[in-house]
Amino acid sequence: MERRDLLRFVASLGAGTVVSTLLSKRGAAQTSVRYEVYGRGPALFLGSPLSASNSRPGGDPLAAIRQGYLDRLTDRYQVIVMDYPPTGPDAVGAVASFDPDHVCADILAVADATGADRFAWYGYSWGGVVGLQLAARTDRLSALICGGWPPIGASYPDMAAVAQWLAERTRRAEAQLMVTFYRALEQWRDAEAVSRFTCPRMTFAASGDTITTAGRTVRIGPLIAERKADLERMGWMVQLVDDVRHDLFTRPEMVVPLVRAFLDPVLLRA
Repeated sequence: MERRDLLRFVASLGAGTVVSTLLSKRGAAQTSVRYEVYGRGPALFLGSPLSASNSRPGGDPLAAIRQGYLDRLTDRYQVIVMDYPPTGPDAVGAVASFDPDHVCADILAVADATGADRFAWYGYSWGGVVGLQLAARTDRLSALICGGWPPIGASYPDMAAVAQWLAERTRRAEAQLMVTFYRALEQWRDAEAVSRFTCPRMTFAASGDTITTAGRTVRIGPLIAERKADLERMGWMVQLVDDVRHDLFTRPEMVVPLVRAFLDPVLLRA
Protein backbone atom coordinates (compact mmCIF):
# COMPACT_ATOMS: atom_id res chain seq x y z
CA MET A 1 0.00 0.00 0.00
CA GLU A 2 1.46 3.39 -1.02
CA ARG A 3 1.92 6.10 1.63
CA ARG A 4 -0.94 8.25 0.29
CA ASP A 5 -3.32 5.28 0.30
CA LEU A 6 -2.20 4.33 3.82
CA LEU A 7 -2.84 7.86 5.09
CA ARG A 8 -6.30 7.85 3.54
CA PHE A 9 -7.08 4.55 5.21
CA VAL A 10 -5.96 5.85 8.61
CA ALA A 11 -8.03 9.00 8.17
CA SER A 12 -11.13 6.96 7.36
CA LEU A 13 -11.13 4.97 10.58
CA GLY A 14 -13.97 5.78 12.97
CA ALA A 15 -16.64 8.45 12.85
CA GLY A 16 -15.12 10.79 15.41
CA THR A 17 -11.87 12.73 15.51
CA VAL A 18 -8.84 11.52 13.56
CA VAL A 19 -5.44 12.81 14.64
CA SER A 20 -2.29 12.14 12.65
CA THR A 21 0.99 13.79 11.73
CA LEU A 22 2.48 14.51 8.33
CA LEU A 23 6.12 15.25 7.64
CA SER A 24 6.99 17.48 4.69
CA LYS A 25 10.64 18.00 3.83
CA ARG A 26 12.00 21.56 3.50
CA GLY A 27 15.58 20.93 2.49
CA ALA A 28 17.17 19.15 5.42
CA ALA A 29 14.38 20.18 7.81
CA GLN A 30 11.05 18.52 8.45
CA THR A 31 7.85 20.17 9.60
CA SER A 32 5.03 18.24 11.23
CA VAL A 33 1.47 19.27 10.44
CA ARG A 34 -1.04 17.94 12.93
CA TYR A 35 -4.66 17.86 11.87
CA GLU A 36 -8.06 16.71 13.11
CA VAL A 37 -11.13 15.64 11.17
CA TYR A 38 -14.70 16.07 12.42
CA GLY A 39 -18.02 14.98 10.93
CA ARG A 40 -18.99 13.63 7.53
CA GLY A 41 -19.92 15.26 4.25
CA PRO A 42 -18.18 17.55 1.76
CA ALA A 43 -14.67 18.42 2.96
CA LEU A 44 -14.18 21.89 4.45
CA PHE A 45 -10.87 23.16 5.82
CA LEU A 46 -11.06 25.65 8.67
CA GLY A 47 -7.78 27.48 8.16
CA SER A 48 -5.82 29.95 10.25
CA PRO A 49 -6.35 31.49 12.77
CA LEU A 50 -8.30 28.40 13.89
CA SER A 51 -6.19 25.36 14.75
CA ALA A 52 -6.45 21.75 15.86
CA SER A 53 -7.08 21.18 19.54
CA ASN A 54 -4.68 21.00 22.48
CA SER A 55 -1.45 20.57 20.53
CA ARG A 56 0.08 24.01 20.81
CA PRO A 57 2.19 24.99 23.82
CA GLY A 58 -0.11 26.08 26.63
CA GLY A 59 -3.19 24.68 24.87
CA ASP A 60 -5.41 26.46 22.40
CA PRO A 61 -6.80 29.85 23.49
CA LEU A 62 -9.29 29.64 20.62
CA ALA A 63 -10.68 26.23 21.61
CA ALA A 64 -14.15 27.54 22.49
CA ILE A 65 -14.27 29.56 19.28
CA ARG A 66 -13.26 26.53 17.21
CA GLN A 67 -15.96 24.49 18.93
CA GLY A 68 -18.49 27.16 17.98
CA TYR A 69 -17.61 26.59 14.34
CA LEU A 70 -17.67 22.81 14.66
CA ASP A 71 -21.05 22.81 16.39
CA ARG A 72 -22.50 24.78 13.47
CA LEU A 73 -20.80 22.93 10.60
CA THR A 74 -20.31 19.23 11.36
CA ASP A 75 -23.95 18.32 10.87
CA ARG A 76 -23.35 18.35 7.10
CA TYR A 77 -19.62 18.84 6.52
CA GLN A 78 -16.40 16.96 7.12
CA VAL A 79 -14.38 19.67 8.82
CA ILE A 80 -10.57 19.54 8.76
CA VAL A 81 -8.58 21.68 11.19
CA MET A 82 -4.78 21.91 11.26
CA ASP A 83 -2.09 23.27 13.55
CA TYR A 84 -0.74 25.73 11.02
CA PRO A 85 1.37 27.83 10.58
CA PRO A 86 4.13 25.98 12.43
CA THR A 87 5.20 26.94 15.94
CA GLY A 88 8.24 26.26 18.12
CA PRO A 89 10.99 24.09 16.57
CA ASP A 90 8.86 23.47 13.48
CA ALA A 91 8.71 27.23 12.87
CA VAL A 92 12.49 27.55 13.23
CA GLY A 93 13.01 24.84 10.63
CA ALA A 94 10.55 26.38 8.19
CA VAL A 95 11.63 30.05 8.25
CA ALA A 96 13.85 29.97 5.16
CA SER A 97 11.29 28.29 2.89
CA PHE A 98 7.90 29.40 4.21
CA ASP A 99 6.65 30.82 0.92
CA PRO A 100 3.19 30.37 -0.65
CA ASP A 101 4.30 27.35 -2.71
CA HIS A 102 5.41 25.44 0.38
CA VAL A 103 2.38 26.51 2.42
CA CYS A 104 0.03 25.27 -0.29
CA ALA A 105 2.00 22.03 -0.63
CA ASP A 106 1.59 21.37 3.10
CA ILE A 107 -2.16 21.95 2.93
CA LEU A 108 -2.54 19.73 -0.13
CA ALA A 109 -0.59 17.02 1.71
CA VAL A 110 -3.15 17.16 4.52
CA ALA A 111 -5.96 17.03 1.94
CA ASP A 112 -4.34 13.91 0.46
CA ALA A 113 -4.02 12.33 3.90
CA THR A 114 -7.72 12.83 4.66
CA GLY A 115 -8.85 11.62 1.24
CA ALA A 116 -10.17 15.07 0.25
CA ASP A 117 -9.63 15.10 -3.50
CA ARG A 118 -11.71 18.28 -3.53
CA PHE A 119 -12.33 20.58 -0.61
CA ALA A 120 -13.64 23.98 0.38
CA TRP A 121 -11.29 26.40 2.14
CA TYR A 122 -12.27 28.86 4.87
CA GLY A 123 -9.53 31.16 6.12
CA TYR A 124 -9.51 34.50 7.88
CA SER A 125 -6.87 37.25 7.74
CA TRP A 126 -3.63 35.38 6.91
CA GLY A 127 -5.79 32.30 6.36
CA GLY A 128 -7.70 34.29 3.73
CA VAL A 129 -4.44 35.12 1.94
CA VAL A 130 -3.59 31.41 1.98
CA GLY A 131 -6.95 30.63 0.39
CA LEU A 132 -6.17 32.99 -2.48
CA GLN A 133 -2.81 31.28 -2.98
CA LEU A 134 -4.45 27.86 -3.00
CA ALA A 135 -7.00 28.94 -5.58
CA ALA A 136 -4.16 30.27 -7.75
CA ARG A 137 -2.29 26.95 -7.59
CA THR A 138 -4.80 24.10 -7.59
CA ASP A 139 -8.10 23.12 -9.20
CA ARG A 140 -9.03 21.03 -6.15
CA LEU A 141 -11.02 23.78 -4.41
CA SER A 142 -14.75 23.17 -4.42
CA ALA A 143 -15.27 26.63 -2.88
CA LEU A 144 -13.21 29.48 -1.39
CA ILE A 145 -14.11 31.70 1.56
CA CYS A 146 -11.64 34.55 2.02
CA GLY A 147 -12.49 36.24 5.31
CA GLY A 148 -10.93 39.37 6.77
CA TRP A 149 -8.82 40.08 3.71
CA PRO A 150 -9.49 41.86 0.37
CA PRO A 151 -9.11 39.49 -2.59
CA ILE A 152 -7.98 42.36 -4.84
CA GLY A 153 -6.21 45.63 -4.19
CA ALA A 154 -4.30 44.56 -1.07
CA SER A 155 -0.81 45.95 -0.41
CA TYR A 156 1.47 42.97 0.12
CA PRO A 157 4.59 45.18 0.43
CA ASP A 158 2.90 46.84 3.41
CA MET A 159 2.24 43.43 4.94
CA ALA A 160 5.88 42.43 4.39
CA ALA A 161 6.98 45.62 6.15
CA VAL A 162 4.64 45.01 9.08
CA ALA A 163 5.83 41.41 9.33
CA GLN A 164 9.46 42.60 9.37
CA TRP A 165 8.68 45.14 12.10
CA LEU A 166 7.05 42.46 14.24
CA ALA A 167 9.87 39.99 13.65
CA GLU A 168 12.51 42.52 14.70
CA ARG A 169 10.67 43.27 17.92
CA THR A 170 9.68 39.79 18.94
CA ARG A 171 12.64 37.84 17.50
CA ARG A 172 10.35 34.85 17.23
CA ALA A 173 10.52 32.34 14.41
CA GLU A 174 6.73 32.45 14.11
CA ALA A 175 6.97 36.14 13.16
CA GLN A 176 9.85 35.50 10.75
CA LEU A 177 7.69 32.96 8.92
CA MET A 178 5.40 35.81 7.91
CA VAL A 179 8.33 37.86 6.63
CA THR A 180 9.31 35.03 4.30
CA PHE A 181 5.72 34.51 3.23
CA TYR A 182 4.81 38.13 2.48
CA ARG A 183 8.12 38.99 0.84
CA ALA A 184 7.36 36.27 -1.69
CA LEU A 185 4.11 38.10 -2.51
CA GLU A 186 5.43 41.65 -2.86
CA GLN A 187 5.20 41.49 -6.66
CA TRP A 188 2.05 39.33 -6.78
CA ARG A 189 -0.60 40.78 -9.08
CA ASP A 190 -3.70 39.82 -7.18
CA ALA A 191 -6.31 41.18 -9.60
CA GLU A 192 -4.74 39.30 -12.51
CA ALA A 193 -4.54 36.04 -10.59
CA VAL A 194 -7.98 36.33 -8.99
CA SER A 195 -9.61 37.04 -12.36
CA ARG A 196 -8.75 33.47 -13.35
CA PHE A 197 -10.46 31.80 -10.37
CA THR A 198 -13.33 29.52 -11.36
CA CYS A 199 -14.43 27.90 -8.08
CA PRO A 200 -17.39 29.41 -6.16
CA ARG A 201 -15.96 32.19 -4.00
CA MET A 202 -16.97 34.49 -1.18
CA THR A 203 -15.31 37.26 0.78
CA PHE A 204 -16.49 38.87 4.00
CA ALA A 205 -15.14 41.30 6.57
CA ALA A 206 -16.13 43.87 9.13
CA SER A 207 -17.13 46.98 7.22
CA GLY A 208 -14.82 49.18 9.31
CA ASP A 209 -11.91 46.73 9.53
CA THR A 210 -8.75 48.84 9.31
CA ILE A 211 -5.48 47.98 11.04
CA THR A 212 -2.59 50.38 11.67
CA THR A 213 0.77 48.90 12.67
CA ALA A 214 4.33 50.22 12.34
CA GLY A 215 3.08 53.30 10.54
CA ARG A 216 1.32 51.22 7.89
CA THR A 217 -2.46 51.27 7.52
CA VAL A 218 -4.02 48.10 6.13
CA ARG A 219 -7.56 48.72 4.89
CA ILE A 220 -9.60 45.54 4.75
CA GLY A 221 -13.35 46.19 5.08
CA PRO A 222 -13.26 49.63 3.39
CA LEU A 223 -11.22 48.27 0.49
CA ILE A 224 -13.60 45.36 -0.02
CA ALA A 225 -16.48 47.86 0.00
CA GLU A 226 -14.73 50.01 -2.63
CA ARG A 227 -14.09 47.00 -4.86
CA LYS A 228 -17.42 45.29 -4.20
CA ALA A 229 -18.80 45.89 -7.69
CA ASP A 230 -15.57 44.66 -9.28
CA LEU A 231 -15.56 41.55 -7.12
CA GLU A 232 -19.19 40.76 -7.89
CA ARG A 233 -18.50 41.12 -11.62
CA MET A 234 -15.70 38.60 -11.11
CA GLY A 235 -18.14 36.14 -9.53
CA TRP A 236 -17.57 36.78 -5.82
CA MET A 237 -20.24 36.89 -3.16
CA VAL A 238 -19.41 39.87 -0.92
CA GLN A 239 -20.61 40.32 2.67
CA LEU A 240 -19.77 43.24 4.97
CA VAL A 241 -20.69 43.15 8.65
CA ASP A 242 -21.23 46.31 10.70
CA ASP A 243 -20.38 47.00 14.34
CA VAL A 244 -17.46 44.55 14.63
CA ARG A 245 -13.70 44.74 14.06
CA HIS A 246 -10.94 42.49 12.73
CA ASP A 247 -11.79 39.97 15.45
CA LEU A 248 -15.01 39.12 13.60
CA PHE A 249 -13.76 35.54 13.20
CA THR A 250 -14.14 35.07 16.97
CA ARG A 251 -17.93 35.29 16.53
CA PRO A 252 -18.93 31.96 14.95
CA GLU A 253 -22.57 32.75 15.70
CA MET A 254 -22.24 35.61 13.19
CA VAL A 255 -19.77 34.11 10.74
CA VAL A 256 -21.12 30.58 10.20
CA PRO A 257 -24.59 31.70 9.01
CA LEU A 258 -22.84 33.83 6.36
CA VAL A 259 -20.61 30.93 5.40
CA ARG A 260 -23.44 28.43 5.19
CA ALA A 261 -25.66 30.77 3.17
CA PHE A 262 -22.89 30.65 0.59
CA LEU A 263 -21.66 27.06 0.95
CA ASP A 264 -24.85 25.05 1.40
CA PRO A 265 -26.35 25.84 -2.05
CA VAL A 266 -22.98 25.09 -3.65
CA LEU A 267 -21.90 21.90 -1.86
CA LEU A 268 -25.12 20.36 -0.52
CA ARG A 269 -27.11 20.25 -3.72
CA ALA A 270 -29.16 17.08 -4.12
